[in-house]
Amino acid sequence: MTNLVSVPVLLPLVTAIAMVVLEGRPRIQQRVAIGTGLLGLALIGLLVERAVFGSQILVLRIGNWGPELGIIWVVDSLAAIMLALSQVISLATVVYAPGGLRSREVPHFYALHQMLLAGVNGCFVTGDYFNLFVFFEVMLLASFCLISLGGRARQVERVFPYVLLNLVASAMLLAAIGVVYGTAGTVNMAILSVRVASGDMPAAFWAAIGLMFTAFSIKTGLVPLFFWLPDSYPEAPLPIAAMFAGLLTKVGVYTLFRSVPLLAVGESEAIQTILLVIASATMLLGVLGALGRNTIRGILSFHIISQVGYMIFGLALYSKLAVAAGIFYIVHHIVVKTALFFAGGIVERVGGSGRLGDVKGLVATHPWVAVAFFVPAMALAGLPPFSGFWGKFFLMHAGFGLGAWWSTGIALVVGLLTLASMLKIWVTTFWGEPVGQPHGHLGHDPGMLGATLGLAALSVAIGLAASPLFAVSERAATQLLAVTPYVDAVLGGGS
Repeated sequence: MTNLVSVPVLLPLVTAIAMVVLEGRPRIQQRVAIGTGLLGLALIGLLVERAVFGSQILVLRIGNWGPELGIIWVVDSLAAIMLALSQVISLATVVYAPGGLRSREVPHFYALHQMLLAGVNGCFVTGDYFNLFVFFEVMLLASFCLISLGGRARQVERVFPYVLLNLVASAMLLAAIGVVYGTAGTVNMAILSVRVASGDMPAAFWAAIGLMFTAFSIKTGLVPLFFWLPDSYPEAPLPIAAMFAGLLTKVGVYTLFRSVPLLAVGESEAIQTILLVIASATMLLGVLGALGRNTIRGILSFHIISQVGYMIFGLALYSKLAVAAGIFYIVHHIVVKTALFFAGGIVERVGGSGRLGDVKGLVATHPWVAVAFFVPAMALAGLPPFSGFWGKFFLMHAGFGLGAWWSTGIALVVGLLTLASMLKIWVTTFWGEPVGQPHGHLGHDPGMLGATLGLAALSVAIGLAASPLFAVSERAATQLLAVTPYVDAVLGGGS
């Protein structure tokens, strides 16, 4: 069973090679990608069954080396949840892609998409920081190519900050890992946790950890290092922007959820305070930026920042309930944000523009597109009974229960402003008499519409099944905060 831990990484790598061989035959590429995606989802389902419902921590030792020197891949409850979400979003993106890509964007898409998936999944399973850096670079190299597919001048200009800042973050991360190894003698997460718990780590070690967390924050899009994101994502090809918005920033969130419990022994109160301030500022500035934008993708891109603030808010509160609420919110947001970008992409295809007011009346002419936008929009805003309501409810309950009045109050205000921005899109784009729909037939593309409605339906299912899903999130949070089960599994050979 432990060999299954390699599947989320190796399967997309093998598929990427197949995509290169099949280049120039996009229909066959899509079918192969869907087939291997479904196979991967089934195999990851086995990991979920063992790790989430069986409470096992699966450990794969590459080459059977020990954790001090060897490459260790680990799947616990949180990693299994993230792997399942990654596979779902990847599949939805492949289904959506043919209608969402322009002809000049099709070459190389499928191979690069699979490389991106391998990098993302590698970040979720790795058990040491050096290999986390390696998988970050695999992910980022693919993303640099994907985000600039088509090569438009404006596109290349706008993605330059994305490339530059992520390269800086990668250099910071590599430098931090080097110092951690030099001061602690290891970069294995489990061993680091044991050595931090024993105390007496030098100041250089903690400086490196601070640098590492800063690099994670850049990749997550937290205040004040978020400025690269809102202008880069709106210029990417439609399916790529959607996958980036839903999944890519959550890799940074995952690394913080993974690292803070392992490395915050004795420092949790200070880290909690810092994260609480950052999360509150991120929520507020993100939603204010969204209100000031006049394109659908511009608004949705700023909401990536705002909603990441909610996730880090759960981590900052650092109780079982709050961390579980943060995990639930991650699940909700990955699905909802991808669906919103998909729906916004259909609007752009219909009207040839994503600017508010250029396209109107889609409720009358494209009712299923309207449904596909309305459901995740209300979920993002936090209206009952949608998934976002439950995510915000659990976070508010945890925040008020712990006495975090000002930050929880900010989260409530941000929820109301999020609703206002979603209604802004709805009123200017979907309501009224039909105007500006020169390509109305594109709004009925079965792949684009099917992928969007599928994710919208999944967000409804998350809301309706909030109680059992939150129980799963609590189980993952308990395992994450306990630390000992993870450390024992890695150092003792797994369970």
